[in-house]
Amino acid sequence: MSMSIERVNIESDQNLEGMLRQQSRKAGVVICHPHPLYGGNMYNNVVSAIEDGYAAQGFTTLIFNFRGVGDSKGEYDEGEGEVHDATAAYGVLRKHLDDDAHITLAGYSFGAWVISRSALEIDRFDSLFLVSFPCLIYKYDHLKTFNKEILIVGGTYDDIAPMDDLYELYKNLPTLDKHLKVINTTHFYAGKETELIDFIKETIPKR
Repeated sequence: MSMSIERVNIESDQNLEGMLRQQSRKAGVVICHPHPLYGGNMYNNVVSAIEDGYAAQGFTTLIFNFRGVGDSKGEYDEGEGEVHDATAAYGVLRKHLDDDAHITLAGYSFGAWVISRSALEIDRFDSLFLVSFPCLIYKYDHLKTFNKEILIVGGTYDDIAPMDDLYELYKNLPTLDKHLKVINTTHFYAGKETELIDFIKETIPKR
């Protein structure tokens, strides 16, 4: 399958930069990066691993920088503006997909919380992919409203998203279509990117 990579402009209430890796119009994923105030951006190692994993399965992928990061305009907005950024990025992705395409919303750490909140505003998606959802910092009751596929990944030595808390989150999800992957790592997944890619390739059907 042929692939093209292009920079895209995303219009939130700020002008955002993104990168689209176009493949099939039948499936796509938008991926949110970790916290902007702690060095998070769209080239983060975990974001890249998620992107590579889904691209290997034929998905069109969209990564982007939240407001105030890289060449994206504006400044950090305590998560509220970032939710709008994620929703706007989803809108750009949709334009590159068929109307009935399979759509995944993905995020890592702060980005997992943002994309899950953005999902409340999004009219149609099929799956959530959340890596190290920071459940010690942010509430997650809204996740119980989604009767869709939810995949959760956590690290055994993660002190920001401890496995005990992630398991409690996972256990209380009402959807029957859920997956939990535990990787022997800290919050940062250094040297464990291939395990994350392999989990995606083993779990997500090719499109």
